[in-house]
Amino acid sequence: MSSRVGVACLVFLVGACALTQLSWAQEWLPIDQRELQLTSEPNAPGAPAVYLYRQVDRSDANFNQTSYFRIKILSEEGLKYANVEIPFEQRFESVERIRARTIHPDGSSVDFDGKVYEKPIVKARGAQLMEKTFTLPDVQVGSIIEYRYNHSRRQGWVYDSHWLLSEQLFTERAKFSLEVNPHLSVQWSWPRGLPEGTAPPKMERGVIRLEAHNIPAFVEEESMPPENEMRLRVDFIYDAQPFGSDPDTFWKDRGKRLYRVVQSFIGSPRMMAQAVAQVVDPADAPEVKLRKLYARISQIHNLNYEINPAEEGKEQKPESTRNVDDVWQKGSGDGSQIVWLFLALVRAAGLEADPVIVSSRDRYFFSRKVMNTSQLNYSLVLVKLDGKELYLAPGTPFTPYGLLPWWATGIDGLRLTKDGGSWITTPLPQPEESRIERKASLKFDRGTVAGKLTVTYTGLEAQWRRLPLLGQDATARKEYLEGDVQQAIPTGINVTLTNTPDWSDWSAPLVAQYDLEVPGWGNTAGRRVLLPMGLFGGEEKQIFQHASRVQPLYFAYPCRHFDDVTIELPAPWAVEALPKSRDADLKRMLYKSTADSRGRMLHFTRELESNVMYLDVEAYDTVRRFYQMVRAGDQDRAVLSLDAPAR
Repeated sequence: MSSRVGVACLVFLVGACALTQLSWAQEWLPIDQRELQLTSEPNAPGAPAVYLYRQVDRSDANFNQTSYFRIKILSEEGLKYANVEIPFEQRFESVERIRARTIHPDGSSVDFDGKVYEKPIVKARGAQLMEKTFTLPDVQVGSIIEYRYNHSRRQGWVYDSHWLLSEQLFTERAKFSLEVNPHLSVQWSWPRGLPEGTAPPKMERGVIRLEAHNIPAFVEEESMPPENEMRLRVDFIYDAQPFGSDPDTFWKDRGKRLYRVVQSFIGSPRMMAQAVAQVVDPADAPEVKLRKLYARISQIHNLNYEINPAEEGKEQKPESTRNVDDVWQKGSGDGSQIVWLFLALVRAAGLEADPVIVSSRDRYFFSRKVMNTSQLNYSLVLVKLDGKELYLAPGTPFTPYGLLPWWATGIDGLRLTKDGGSWITTPLPQPEESRIERKASLKFDRGTVAGKLTVTYTGLEAQWRRLPLLGQDATARKEYLEGDVQQAIPTGINVTLTNTPDWSDWSAPLVAQYDLEVPGWGNTAGRRVLLPMGLFGGEEKQIFQHASRVQPLYFAYPCRHFDDVTIELPAPWAVEALPKSRDADLKRMLYKSTADSRGRMLHFTRELESNVMYLDVEAYDTVRRFYQMVRAGDQDRAVLSLDAPAR
């Protein structure tokens, strides 16, 4: 969780007491002969497995959820579903009371009595995403696996309440219920629709219910929008105040409320005057002041990204933070508190600035019509400087000055003012602002190329590598960077990081240096060797290969990759022929490659630029053809010969 947690807490100050517990069935549901003998599902031809039944009973009154799953294994491929993974957010949730069993086609069953493991999935943006894992016993083709568990949430936690209807497998039957939190107003919606033939959810005596049949499997594809956004789902939205029916009126009211909350926290500019005097000089130009304040605020300890191994899994009681002066004095705060401290400092320095809250686009896409305040979950500062508007995000570590984290770019947000605010759209960065530049100086020897490689990551390419490795040791960082190179080169390589990159400086590129060896990069044909140009084309080699597509295309941010490769040839090898230059320019996607030689030096360059974020599925054929051209260019070969004279 990043500074979005702070905004969620501003929106949802929920402190409801537990009322009644949902019942937890002590017996498994009956299994009929059809389920035992099932060998295929007509509605899902070729499926490796199907959900025979799913049930999710959630209580936002008691902050827990029980889940029940029954899966039929139909093929060898489906055996992987015997390995169960249950994700949860460690700081806010726990998974308990796991029960599971395997049922054979003859009706006999084997209860799970093995060990349940717990491991981290990822630590990024302050989140501690974990999963419980276990493997069901004696699972074979034709078996049914069945498991259930309880999800307990922190008291008062009703943020992100939803039912996910579509899963990776086809579902024959599913039932959902939600006991609403009685202390809040609630509304619900199904942005992607409901399964065919499904009646809308209905509330009866404080419990909302839905039953669905024949839910299609969710199709996952590369470079697609967030899964949660694209799935069939029902979202439940809570608010402390009634929703009303007019979105404009709703947001005007919420904007005023949120503005007052922020203003109360930052106080008057005079509060921060002394702090500003410690950072800037009165004679500094406005932009110099802004840059100095941004650099200083980056030194504030961000509690959202605090990782203390000794305290993992323990609930920490945060110290009370009343205002920006507390954050400044302590030298620490959560992401939103740091953003609002920066806002206070900028205003105290005499610059015009406003608070902004936006909806991050890494999980869901925002719609004003839905009136979901919790989706405005990330804090920014909008500064007016020399007649231009500049968006800044000091609440996320390693965010370069003038850029936003990728999930906060190209999205709607609310600029907060005392009259209710106005809607803005954050800018997308230019491809040139987020680059990967690879410069290799190699020598050729009997088909192998080896030498030195320097990779420079700039802008968002640097940030999203630094951020997930915050708090990791040197070994983990070394393995990560070496893996990055291995992924970029479409063959087996030997690579060793030789320098110590600066992981802490948000204002500087991330520079990594390597010893690199690529065995067998040249293909021998008699007294000639064919040497491909696309040394770093590994990531593009396999993408967008399918002839058709279901989901839209989605890219995190515009970027530019540039490769400069020099290969020294030993005598008597020389260049006999060079491939022609390539230039594929679709305006928003660009690929260029060149090859030249001088003496016994062979020189390749490769440029790949993407300036898109979201494309409808109708654009897939164009994108697919573009990457076919990229792969063709990467396969262009220089011809080396023992007989050719040096150029």
